[in-house]
Amino acid sequence: MGVNWTADQKAVIDARGSNLLVSAAAGSGKTAVLVERIIQRITEGDHPLDIDRMLVMTFTHSAAAEIRERIAEAIEKKIEENPGDRHLEQQAVLVQYAQITTIDSFCLYLIHQYSDRLDIDPAFRIADEGETELIRADALEEVIEECYAEWGERFMEFAEAFTTGNTDKGIEDTILNVWKFSQSNPWPEDWLERCRGELEAAGPEELEQTDWMKFLMTDVRIMVREWISVLEYALEVCGEPDGPEPYGKTINDDLEHLNGILNAEDYAAMSRAVAFQYARLAPIGKKIRDQIDPEKQEQVKKIRDDCKKKTKALIEQYFSSSPEEMFHDLEAGKDNILTLLDAVRAFSERYAEKKREKNVVDFGDLEHFALEILGSGENRTPGPEADEMAQEFDEILVDEYQDSNLVQEQLVQFLSKERFGEPNVVMVGDVKQSIYKFRLARPELFMEKYDTYGESGVNRKIELHQNFRSRNEVLDATNDIFCRIMTKEVGTIEYNEAAALHPGAVFEEKPEPDSHSLSAELLIMETDLENLPEMAEAAAEAAAETDEEEDVDYTSRELEAGMIAGKIRELTDPDSGLRIWDKNEKCYRRASYGDIVILLRATSSWAEDFSEVLTQHGIPVSAEQKTGYFDTTEISTVVNLLRVIDNPVQDIPLASVLRAPFSGITDTELALIAAENGKRTEGGNRGEGLYGAVRYFAEVYGPGERADGIMPQDDSIKMTSFGTEYRTESGIILPKKTLPEQISGISPKDTAAKLKKILQLIQGFREIAPQVSLDVLLHKIYDETGFYLYAAAMPGGEVRRANLDLLIEKAKAYESSSYRGVFHFIRYIEKLKEREVDFGDAGGADVTNCVRIMTIHKSKGLEFPIVFVSGLSKHFNQMDLRKNILIDAEMGIGTDYTDTKKRIKGSTLKKNVMKRWQLQESQGEELRVLYVALTRAKEKLILTGSMKNAREKAEELMNTRFRDGKVPASKLLEKKTYLEWILMSCSEGHPHLEISFDTPRGQLMREMDEQRDRGEDRRYLEQLPADGIWDPAYRRLLDLAGQADYPHRADTVLNAKYSVSELRQKETEDEIVPTVPQFMMSVEETGGPVRGTAYHRVLSLIRFENIETEEDVKTEIRRILDDGRIAAEEAELVSAGDIRKFISSPLGQRAKKAAESGKLFRERQFVMGVPAREIGTGESDERVLIQGIIDAYFEEEGEWVLLDYKTDRSSDAEALKEHYRAQLELYERALTMSSGKKVKEKYLYSFRFGMLAIS
Repeated sequence: MGVNWTADQKAVIDARGSNLLVSAAAGSGKTAVLVERIIQRITEGDHPLDIDRMLVMTFTHSAAAEIRERIAEAIEKKIEENPGDRHLEQQAVLVQYAQITTIDSFCLYLIHQYSDRLDIDPAFRIADEGETELIRADALEEVIEECYAEWGERFMEFAEAFTTGNTDKGIEDTILNVWKFSQSNPWPEDWLERCRGELEAAGPEELEQTDWMKFLMTDVRIMVREWISVLEYALEVCGEPDGPEPYGKTINDDLEHLNGILNAEDYAAMSRAVAFQYARLAPIGKKIRDQIDPEKQEQVKKIRDDCKKKTKALIEQYFSSSPEEMFHDLEAGKDNILTLLDAVRAFSERYAEKKREKNVVDFGDLEHFALEILGSGENRTPGPEADEMAQEFDEILVDEYQDSNLVQEQLVQFLSKERFGEPNVVMVGDVKQSIYKFRLARPELFMEKYDTYGESGVNRKIELHQNFRSRNEVLDATNDIFCRIMTKEVGTIEYNEAAALHPGAVFEEKPEPDSHSLSAELLIMETDLENLPEMAEAAAEAAAETDEEEDVDYTSRELEAGMIAGKIRELTDPDSGLRIWDKNEKCYRRASYGDIVILLRATSSWAEDFSEVLTQHGIPVSAEQKTGYFDTTEISTVVNLLRVIDNPVQDIPLASVLRAPFSGITDTELALIAAENGKRTEGGNRGEGLYGAVRYFAEVYGPGERADGIMPQDDSIKMTSFGTEYRTESGIILPKKTLPEQISGISPKDTAAKLKKILQLIQGFREIAPQVSLDVLLHKIYDETGFYLYAAAMPGGEVRRANLDLLIEKAKAYESSSYRGVFHFIRYIEKLKEREVDFGDAGGADVTNCVRIMTIHKSKGLEFPIVFVSGLSKHFNQMDLRKNILIDAEMGIGTDYTDTKKRIKGSTLKKNVMKRWQLQESQGEELRVLYVALTRAKEKLILTGSMKNAREKAEELMNTRFRDGKVPASKLLEKKTYLEWILMSCSEGHPHLEISFDTPRGQLMREMDEQRDRGEDRRYLEQLPADGIWDPAYRRLLDLAGQADYPHRADTVLNAKYSVSELRQKETEDEIVPTVPQFMMSVEETGGPVRGTAYHRVLSLIRFENIETEEDVKTEIRRILDDGRIAAEEAELVSAGDIRKFISSPLGQRAKKAAESGKLFRERQFVMGVPAREIGTGESDERVLIQGIIDAYFEEEGEWVLLDYKTDRSSDAEALKEHYRAQLELYERALTMSSGKKVKEKYLYSFRFGMLAIS
């Protein structure tokens, strides 16, 4: 059965012979329509297109993959309908190679096709963000140093104007910001030159023609028209029978002055017109005072006072100085901006040079190289390559066009056939969902076409209005809000009937009435906290009654989360929860946690608080974090250890390492170390900070060896007495004093021992770090500290382990870059953190039945049955507006005016204008983000926020006066939260939005009731006899089960797998290493299991064939130690004499001979299946798995000789043989089963008794 396309969808599918802009509203089935259009193009008519004649470009790999997959599936269906169609069969092959790709990937394809046109090595590599950040940092550092040295006074002037604090970070950021912005232009150098050209404007006449001055004039007129509108309303009120008629003349005068501002033709005239003074309102005489409504009188006064206040603000913003002074300020700042532009150019050239040296490119290079290939000459017109490439594609389709920038727009223009008379570009998107301004997207590109394309002709526009996702209740509320607050000035597009969402989804009628309203809701938490102390007491009383400890922390965030938790429990109640349509089961069911998402503008801090509160309420939650990876406990600990390995004289990283679980140093011990360090005399290691203090403490109170792991010849510290102090041979000065054996329960000797071990560990890592790759170093850190296992055993261990694994993967990626070593890896990580390039949590939580928390950006393109849009009271992020430099594609660069001689600084007019423009742009972006959030819901939309004096403020906001059915743009720009916007939109009614208020007291009372209920339930259960069964049905089942006789009862206790050691009926083998980091074991502990492991490790790695003498053994041990295959601590435990003795024995000589011919096998794992009854673990033939590791075996005359090493300190050789007989018999069976060869001899080699044959 075919799809019933709407008329508009059909028009998009069938449109031919034109450029086409598709404005596709949220939930309009955009992707399905695009796929159908492509299918029609490759199947229609006598000469259908081949799929590889179409270029489909998206912004993400996942979107490209989805489109490709859908096209492939559609082709397969066509083949099923038309078996044997060779054209379709060919398309099924071609679709896998067609250019359905991201823009970056297509640019890369172009570069490979025409690499000879570029000055780059064709074998280039694409650097990741971390590497590019390092290259940029190095290039920038070099350029700034050269600028100081070579540019002299003019760079010093520039640096003084832009430096923040005592570092060059301010000028570094300024140069980088301007450079990055230039890269969003097709020809960065041209944009920098335009900025330079504007600075050369000769006077006020030229300034009048600049983009920023035109915006100033337009902005003032928009604001003045709004004031005129409200004053005209005030004048109407004055004219009413009970209005304040005497105020009328003054308001008329005000209107005349404001119209004078509107009529000003240039900045100077407007500056004069705006300088008028508001006259005092005429007094109201006693005769008519009683005839005037006081509320109307107050209303008029309030309107006029508001206009006066706004006029004053306008003057401060745009007209605080004369035109001559304004021009002077701009002229005074010109030299610094010219210096900045020169520095940007120098950095750009140096950065490009460094990338060429390393033969790498960044992602921005891909687009610019593509333009360099396609563009020709100074006029940047399409060259031969562009014409050639354009002929390869009969249609170009750009998805998510609203997020394009000027570079991508230029690329599409070069590839279009329009210059050949064949317009063939299809652009699809929704400007209301353009939410990537921070990535320099240009939604105005979409709007230019939206405003100029018609219903027919060469350039067509088709709008897809219908929403096939959401219920009418969701759409009605969304439309009500945005038709009142989204305008062309704020939001880029006028939200009218053409832009509104029209219902297209069909929902089955519910079989029975639902107790829950489907209307959208706005829940507001009142955060007036005056009464919270007494409420906390009430909560404590409730906790005492229920034996529960309840911490009450009433932050507004947690209060809002508690309100949401209550609503979620209502919606998901198994008996009375909201019924939603299950499209898979084709029926209604109660909502579950997995149907719910909470959308936040940003998850930082909010997600953590929300998760904690929801969890406290028994609601499972999964919070997706984009950032936070480097701040997790396990990663920050390992990174700090790397910092210490690179340079131990760093107090904060070293303190982190000392407090880590593998070090075991407590806060009290750290304080003790610091206190003792303070008593040191001059001449010690005081300059080494905490590192010196640690070494000092370890040497004073530790045993004989040096704390840094370097041993004196006689393994002790030799000290010479000098009056009140000792001096060691290493030069460290020690006071002659004693410390009490126990201070606050701490033994200084024990602390010193721990310090010595961690210092030795760090020293060991420092020694091998230059010799091994970073991923190998991390593996050693994980193994030797035991931290990997520790992290895995912590709460959330699976995610923590995945995070540590990811760090190794990142280390491998880093090693493949142009940088090496621990130092640069730390820089790499720091640069990623600075740029907020993070990996989130590596582990993916199971979200099958969890409430999900995610950012609004993350939710784009997704849909959910129930959506909470929360945190609506969070202030918009306007930090960019506070920077000392503002940048815009059209307006150029705006900076502060700085007079370094007079030590004064102030904002220039141009910067003020750009600040206003960027405020308007950023608020428009916020409006579009809110639109994306509200359009994710299918069944139920719930908005939540918090506010002080909520009812009073809400009433005030809901009395906002509209202008032409909209909230005035200036009113929107004044507000700082989504919640204020939504309440303002309700000023003329909110029939589709149910508004309710909650209070901390109300929330607390509900929680207390629930606690009491839980307490009653617990007391009831505690009163029941423990041996009773209180469910009759369950009792009957138990009785029946007790009467049954299961024939395979013995097999129910079988394990699926056994180790050889388990089959010896011991809990563990003597030689199994406990999961304690080796460096933390005492000397006594290392005598047993660790020694045995060290011997096994050495015997598995050394080359038997190279050994004749004891010195040969030492050489082999040094080799595997240098290779990083064993730790120094392990090597020290192995006696070279023991190893030589074994290899010199008859058995050892036979093994050596086998090694020389390649027939010696060591440390081989096995798994075999055997019947349970044969190994004594059961009574049946049920097979179980046995696993183990064979130390060594070698082949002689086609048969095996089996060998197992033992370091046990047994006093009886025969007892030792009997103890391990069963083990070797299992090894024999496994070896025979796996190889088919007979084991002719079995031996234990005991380093105490020598060779022991097992018969």
